[in-house]
Amino acid sequence: MFSSANKERKNKSHFPRYRQIAMVLAKYRLEEVLKYVGIRNYALVGWMLRGNPFRKMAYTKPERARMAIEELGTTFVKLGQILSTRADLLPPEYTKELSKLQSSLKPLPIDVMKKVISNDLGRPADEIFSQFTPEPVGVASIGQVYACTVKDGPEVVVKVQKPGVPEMVDEDMYILAGAAVSATKHWAGAQQYDLVGIVQEISDTIKTEMDYIQEGHNAEYFAWFFKDDKTIHIPTIFWESTTPRVITMERIHGIGVLDIQALDKAGFDRRDLAKRAVSIWLKMVFEGEAFHADPHPGNLFVEPDGRLGLVDFGMVCMVDNEVRWHLANALKAILDRNPDMLIDALIELGAVSLRVEGSRALLRKDMKYVMGQFSTTHLLKRSESVSYNLEQLFTMLRRNHIQLPSNTFLLLKTIVMAQSLGRGLDPDFDIAPLLQSSVIRIIKKRYSVIAALRRLPVAAAELASLVGGMPQRLDRMMKTAERGEIQVRADVSGIEKHIHHLELVANRALIGIMVAAMIIGAALFFVGSRMAH
Repeated sequence: MFSSANKERKNKSHFPRYRQIAMVLAKYRLEEVLKYVGIRNYALVGWMLRGNPFRKMAYTKPERARMAIEELGTTFVKLGQILSTRADLLPPEYTKELSKLQSSLKPLPIDVMKKVISNDLGRPADEIFSQFTPEPVGVASIGQVYACTVKDGPEVVVKVQKPGVPEMVDEDMYILAGAAVSATKHWAGAQQYDLVGIVQEISDTIKTEMDYIQEGHNAEYFAWFFKDDKTIHIPTIFWESTTPRVITMERIHGIGVLDIQALDKAGFDRRDLAKRAVSIWLKMVFEGEAFHADPHPGNLFVEPDGRLGLVDFGMVCMVDNEVRWHLANALKAILDRNPDMLIDALIELGAVSLRVEGSRALLRKDMKYVMGQFSTTHLLKRSESVSYNLEQLFTMLRRNHIQLPSNTFLLLKTIVMAQSLGRGLDPDFDIAPLLQSSVIRIIKKRYSVIAALRRLPVAAAELASLVGGMPQRLDRMMKTAERGEIQVRADVSGIEKHIHHLELVANRALIGIMVAAMIIGAALFFVGSRMAH
């Protein structure tokens, strides 16, 4: 924690950046952001710049937000790119505009990037690589990618981090964290979102992507995960030429997955490619320990031999069996149009709602209405229905101020993006059958005899704890009732749909209690026998 003196020094050292941010926001007529974070003299900044030509141009607010972000540099560009995927936080007009940040960046000069290589690898780039293309083959907010050839070795791509990025990110995230705290105090709308938590999630995401050593390990994990599938190609990492700021990996030659004209000319079956491409992400989500969270068309190539080459492993998220189970429930609820099941699944996935009074009833009503609209998607192409339904769901969550954890949101968003990828290859592609088979497989695995036996010791221990604490809980409830402090509110809408499910749960609970009783009885018999001797 900073002392007050340290905080003051820190704020003074950041003053030039604070000033720059304020000037850029005013330049693009976004001064209200300053008001939201408690800077009361924001109007003065706007007045000073009122003659700026941007104030007279007919740009929309989302366009001005995107232009301001571009001018503010690396951290804000990465922030905008992440937010462009968060349909649960921003309206569609903003996510659509911010998505342009993915392809609007200008490269730094080659000499600047070669200096980073020399500093990190201890030798000039020209001594390590016999060929080094002067123009980058890719430009991102954090780094630039070059096609090279290792001396006496194979063709590779080298991703180089832009100089000064870690320092800039640290400074900007410090400022954004402070702004989030101030906004919760000065902006009423901030109460709808966990702004401090959102900034922390984004900070963690950016800092993870800046570590190219971690990206190399991510690539090796996916190489292991797909080792038995010869139709998928994960590039090899050259560790001798890899540091936290420079990563060198095998170059993949192929056709961009959505270069339709080139794919048709090469004679590839696009229907088959669509199914294979989407299956890559569904396999990661439903079977792996982690998934590639950026199914961007620029990250997948079709090689001459038909293999699919997957690249760029900076944005990777973890997924465990519990999350996978709740995700399967959420998807099943969407496919079955079951609002109660979906609400329960979202709660289990960690969805946060800052509403209190009547929140579930209002959410259920809105969700039921949105799901009712799902039945009209036959007016669309069938292949568009799942993607359309999920996008509608995200919009509904945002209206109800339901915020999903970043990993959970990325799970659902990755499915939407994978669907779009498949549809780009084959307009009639339908992800629903693949999703249904994955969900059914997860549910069968969850309720298999082997899985039940594995959970039995934990369930027995939890039951014993519950039974042991029951007298105290009942005593507290009775005393509370005697004081007239218990209030009961019930929503019985749709209860007929749950009676059968409740009977099944009751039967399973009865079996569990009987098994637990047998275990406890056996334990008591064993203890009694020992004491008798």
